[in-house]
Amino acid sequence: MADADQGGAEPILVVDDVTKRYGKFTALEHVSFGVKKGTHLLILGPNGAGKTTMIKCILNLASFSGHIRVDGSDSKKNSTEVKKMIGYVPQNYAFYENLSVQDQAKMSSRLKGVDATTQVQEKLERVDLWRVKGRKIRALSDGMRQRLGIALALIGDPPILILDEPTSNIDLRGQLEFQDLLLKLLQEGKTMITSTHLTGLGELASEVLVLDKGKQIAHGEPSALLKRVNVADTLYLRVDNSHAHDISALIQDLVGSEVIVKGNWLTASLMSADKMKVLKSLIDSGVRVDDLLIEPTSIESEYLKLIDSGEST
Repeated sequence: MADADQGGAEPILVVDDVTKRYGKFTALEHVSFGVKKGTHLLILGPNGAGKTTMIKCILNLASFSGHIRVDGSDSKKNSTEVKKMIGYVPQNYAFYENLSVQDQAKMSSRLKGVDATTQVQEKLERVDLWRVKGRKIRALSDGMRQRLGIALALIGDPPILILDEPTSNIDLRGQLEFQDLLLKLLQEGKTMITSTHLTGLGELASEVLVLDKGKQIAHGEPSALLKRVNVADTLYLRVDNSHAHDISALIQDLVGSEVIVKGNWLTASLMSADKMKVLKSLIDSGVRVDDLLIEPTSIESEYLKLIDSGEST
């Protein structure tokens, strides 16, 4: 049974014991979770894990057993109402290539029964595409296409935005622009669900759902899931060569971590709970540190360890 009281707030989305079968093949098996309003759920899993199937069930585009409620409405009994509350950006958006950006947005507005005069410019400006409103869609870059898909999903102002593998076809610059756009939408109060098997979105996630072969492996805050598999962050220190040995010994004695020395830089893997202990000891020792960097481990790079552990929650 999905928890309907997460931190005292009723989730805007509740998935309760959802199972989906295609004949003898089980695509999803007894999946349950909730998503609170204004948060970001990241669904992680390798290809074939059931991520897209889960999204199709939420949108009631696939039949399933179990229950899904969106803002209190049953997705099966009130399918039309539920779909109006969700903006969906599929992995491969089917645009009309010969239409202009503005005309595509106008068409989407008409299909949604929304007044285009009040929506099109606002949504295209939101994703920085109003300046190219007359450009044919066939001339857009992959990153622009992704942003256009988000603009179309935002028409009608749905409270929930669902994105399926949103960064799989765009370059690094496009991914950074996309992450910045998602951050702004979250700050505006949107509830978001994204599915991916790639990296880059974990730092924006409030919670993570890990799926594998249709089964729910883990669900919780990224930091809590990383703690379960004993994942460490990486500490980089730049020091004078004459102090490298003393600092290496200090870290090893304090937390037992191996320290790698390369020139003026020292590198050590630290559990999150040990970082402040090490930094305090460095300050108390009086040894001069010229530079310090801490590289946190991302949930996307480590979620396979949760799958390999064989545990499920």
